[in-house]
Amino acid sequence: MSVLVLQGNGAARDHLISSLETHGFEPVRTVSRPSGLATELADRTGLAAILVDLALDEDLAVCRQIRVVDPTIPLLVLFDDESAAQLEGALAAGATGCVPQPLNPLELVAKLRAAIRQQRYRHAPEAEEIAAASDPLTELANDRRFRLDLDRAWRRDWRTRAPISLIVLNIDHFAQFNQFYGRAAGDDCLRRIAGTIKRALYRPDDLAAHRGAGEFAVLLSGTDRAGAAVVAERLRSKVQDLEIPHAASSAGPYVTISLGVATAIPSSDQSFEDVVATAERALSQAKLRGRNQFAALEEVPAAAWLG
Repeated sequence: MSVLVLQGNGAARDHLISSLETHGFEPVRTVSRPSGLATELADRTGLAAILVDLALDEDLAVCRQIRVVDPTIPLLVLFDDESAAQLEGALAAGATGCVPQPLNPLELVAKLRAAIRQQRYRHAPEAEEIAAASDPLTELANDRRFRLDLDRAWRRDWRTRAPISLIVLNIDHFAQFNQFYGRAAGDDCLRRIAGTIKRALYRPDDLAAHRGAGEFAVLLSGTDRAGAAVVAERLRSKVQDLEIPHAASSAGPYVTISLGVATAIPSSDQSFEDVVATAERALSQAKLRGRNQFAALEEVPAAAWLG
């Protein structure tokens, strides 16, 4: 996926480009002055998102220009202490979200991916909106059904002020598993793990979804952080207990999973995409710590959040 970046030359831009490319966003197209943006916007083939440094868009003309050319493309603004006062105006001018500087690469990538998914979800053709709600391979909810249910749960729990928890999980080194054992074995692995996840959820309202490849998610309405942590560890343990051999994994001799947990009380200050982004940041931390474990972020960006 290609990303267009408007940011001045220097170490900050180099760090941003390196962070994006490390996480699979390439090519990264860069513009150092607002005057050069029009040429880049003329050809948006393959462009997934745009990042704009508010320090170069003091009058917010760039944000408005982008929205005139493309009303739907994800647009994130980068801000620091000096430009923070412009955030409200930038969002009113059409920005999708904001990322603080100095950059935290994990936060940047999580917010960027969440914004791209949200754009695809909101603007999908009607035919896709009515597509089957289940994943045929695993018989779990598919990603579209998962997001629809998460949106509904978010709005419902907003009214009741009940906590909502999300667990996102990946099979550790699943691409290497497929390469080593073959696609058929990979599909069988997905089915076994999907069944294990489903059996490990004890409440009828809990929702498990297969989001693609080795990625799954679990929605836990009315569940606080402590309860979500219990479920996450149960899932991790039960998958490990399957003892599916994985000779290509650095996490151990068997197939394992890494999990990210986020919990929030829905409010007007957040959206359901924020809880997805927070859970994915936690998942990245679990992987960095060695995999085969879950992580829940200790710091979250609003008083409404519980972890």
